[in-house]
Amino acid sequence: MTTTQQRIAPPAHYRTLFGAALHELPGAATLPCRRLREESFARFEAQGFPGPKAEAWKYTQLAPLAKLEFRLPERVEIDRAHISPFLVDDAAATLVFVNGVIAAGLSDGLSAESGVTVTSLDRALERGDADCLDLLPECEDNERALSALNGALAAGGCLIRLADGATLPGPVQLLFVSVGQDQPTLISPRNLVVLGDGARLDLIERHIALGGGRNLTNLVNRVVVGRGAQLRHDRLQQGDTAGSLIGRTTYRIAADARLTQSLATLGGGLVRNEILALVEGSGIELQLNGLYVTRDRQHVDNTIRVDHASPGSVSDQFYKGVLDGESHVVFAGKIVVRRDAQKTNAYQANNNLLLSPDVEIDTKPELEIFADDVKCSHGATSGELDERELFYLRSRGLDPDTARSMLTFAFAGEVIERFANPAIAVQARRELLRWLPGGAQLGELA
Repeated sequence: MTTTQQRIAPPAHYRTLFGAALHELPGAATLPCRRLREESFARFEAQGFPGPKAEAWKYTQLAPLAKLEFRLPERVEIDRAHISPFLVDDAAATLVFVNGVIAAGLSDGLSAESGVTVTSLDRALERGDADCLDLLPECEDNERALSALNGALAAGGCLIRLADGATLPGPVQLLFVSVGQDQPTLISPRNLVVLGDGARLDLIERHIALGGGRNLTNLVNRVVVGRGAQLRHDRLQQGDTAGSLIGRTTYRIAADARLTQSLATLGGGLVRNEILALVEGSGIELQLNGLYVTRDRQHVDNTIRVDHASPGSVSDQFYKGVLDGESHVVFAGKIVVRRDAQKTNAYQANNNLLLSPDVEIDTKPELEIFADDVKCSHGATSGELDERELFYLRSRGLDPDTARSMLTFAFAGEVIERFANPAIAVQARRELLRWLPGGAQLGELA
């Protein structure tokens, strides 16, 4: 492996891995799909992993991951008892993936709905839907090697298409389960969501780590929200403080659309959530909510770019963090307002609660504004629990751990309340209480 200022050349075992897998990956029998995979891998080799001097990865180093000799996922059998705590009952469809392989016996298909497609990526590729590997290339950062690696090895994940005006009676839930193995496993899910004009969708995306291990989930989400469409995207990441998840979610939003994403990261050893939102029309309302709760030596990175390309829209980034142990958190949020995007309102806030003197927080809110008739603001705070509030709760008979946990829960709960699905909000609260000292005594708060 050679390291330069900006990139780390991929070790030779990645080419060996790709060569052995190419003819076994979904869609291998179709020439367009195979060519797209080969082109993606060539881009990955040319770009390499981001190096220690790559500005976008300044605080999240990938050199240790790049050295690991990953294998591709193998089928791992689990039963419904393992996943039932992570599901919601009112879903219109459920797709379950275990180490990147769809678990057909645990997935519930969608009953016939006019104008609606909900299927696995693998099935879509096998039937020749090659654009699943190449949707929205103009929205993707051509220099992002991990997206190219995902394009080369993509397996698992879903394809959701809603025609103009289509809607569903309940949410679609996607459950990705990472089960630790003896050898590091590279999991490459890709989710493609396309909402036609006026369509409505509630989407639940969950990533669960079971059994430790050194798996790497290299995720790509690509989402198109049509004119006047509405998408509520709940995302929950939890489980062991082991394994890694690095994901890129690209939203392309048309005029008069409504999009709300609520994300909570409550597990994982190394987690990086990248979001690129392209605001392409007027009258758009975009809300990005985020919560991260870290402990031990976890590393969580949220990197966000909201690009206002058209006038008269609103965006709001609202992220909170609770840091404990020796964890390290990164927040890099950027708002870009282009010259023609007059009458834009864009806001950004990142607030962090530090529970340990050994944590590290790198927060970098940014504004890049080329228009002059806008309302934009950003800000970041980091601090400890308020001693006066602690004293008040102690004076009411609460022990120190319970008092601290109650204040921490209230701080984090402001984000959890923004989840669209009530069942997911309850599950997020329970996971947070399970982690907090004395949280069992606050169980009624869930």
